[in-house]
Amino acid sequence: MAPRDVSLALLLLSVALFVLATYAARARLIFSSAGTVVFLTAVLAFFSNWPPLQVRGEVPASGFPRLGQKPAEAYTTEELAYFGELIIFGEVGTLRGQGKGQCPLCHAFRPEDVPQRAPNLAGITRRAAERIKESRYLNPDTVQTESFKGSGRARTADEYIAESHICTNCYVAEGYGVKGSNDRESPMAMDHVPPIGLNVDEMIAVHTFLYVHDGEVPPSPAQIRADHQRFLPPGWRAADGSTASLGAPPSPVVVTGTDTPERIIANLGCGDCHTIPTTAYRNGSSGPVLIAKTTAPARIASAEYQTSVKTGKAHATTPKEYIIESIMHPSAYIPSAFVDMKNADMSIMPGYSGKLTFEAADKLADFLLSIDEGAAARDGIVVDHEGRKG
Repeated sequence: MAPRDVSLALLLLSVALFVLATYAARARLIFSSAGTVVFLTAVLAFFSNWPPLQVRGEVPASGFPRLGQKPAEAYTTEELAYFGELIIFGEVGTLRGQGKGQCPLCHAFRPEDVPQRAPNLAGITRRAAERIKESRYLNPDTVQTESFKGSGRARTADEYIAESHICTNCYVAEGYGVKGSNDRESPMAMDHVPPIGLNVDEMIAVHTFLYVHDGEVPPSPAQIRADHQRFLPPGWRAADGSTASLGAPPSPVVVTGTDTPERIIANLGCGDCHTIPTTAYRNGSSGPVLIAKTTAPARIASAEYQTSVKTGKAHATTPKEYIIESIMHPSAYIPSAFVDMKNADMSIMPGYSGKLTFEAADKLADFLLSIDEGAAARDGIVVDHEGRKG
């Protein structure tokens, strides 16, 4: 039963009790007192349990362009902070009220305020750097320790704030957990799914506001987007249909199963980074040479890959599954020769889960499995044992 229905039922019950009081002379005081209590309960239930009366996500008219008319990277810091404040509070300049993000339902934003349900977010951009050093963060005992298998945990203050939007259970501030959970579970709703359902550009705006509110210089929108991309589950789409790669407009599928392997390669830009024997794309050098018939079986049999399987990052059991996984979620396993030492857990290759259909990935995998080191040799391409172009 919805909260509004409960309130209505209590209201009707109170009316019934008042009616009984008019006819039951001996029990008039009892029925009228009970009716008064039930009536007041109905009123309190109505106003405390029906958020639509209090939480409004509409953006007031202003002189600023609307968020979503262009990617977040095209707005100024001032504009993004303005949008972030609207998303949080529904209005600018008050640090009160409820916007689409519903943050003030639990958080406070003034240093002097004492929140009851969640930490005070004043100073969070400075405090975040200390959070990720805490033993409770480094050795989590929460009900969820990663946003999704293989995402890992935040390594920077910026990533911590992004992670907090998406994986609210990844870290629970001491004393703010669900009652009885021993701070292992957070009561906070996730920003990227309903009922809040922010898209990435909106999360970038909120992130920017938190920095500006603290008097700090925020990271670039592109960096904030990358921080969020790390924790948004593969295949995630916001309520408005947008994806992790771009908040607005939605990122379209680039290729489908009706395309040829060569067209798939061309449209996805595979040849920009990879050398692909038997095709016209032979100049890429930042990624492995694509001789999957030779390399895929060896990689899934390797100790390194099996370690990734045991930790839940990788899941392939056949060469074809490995290739599709590498296309869709390249960070699941990164060949040692292509690990970025600055960010060892993240592949420099973007994920293509939102760019091609499974049928297209299946067709591309079959094509790549037809290419081996012999085909590379016939094309005059030298490949070392790590898959690098010689």
